[in-house]
Amino acid sequence: MNYLHKGQLSIERLELLFRLTKIASEDVRAALVDHYVRGMKQADAALLNNVPAQNVKRGAERLNQVAAVVEEIKELDWGARGF
Repeated sequence: MNYLHKGQLSIERLELLFRLTKIASEDVRAALVDHYVRGMKQADAALLNNVPAQNVKRGAERLNQVAAVVEEIKELDWGARGF
């Protein structure tokens, strides 16, 4: 399941997700910002930032895995509150 969608994230949320990954390349991060914050296609974001499209795809997959865990934690928190 995809938890992250093109052009739908704030830069603040994406930066927090980056903190939960080992994505260190500034170019890959910039491409992912272009994709998730600015709404560019992954391939276009990779080209603009001079990184292989596969690296951007791999970063996107990792961010989605982390976002899935964050959502599971939120569900547990909401359940614990009785909502």
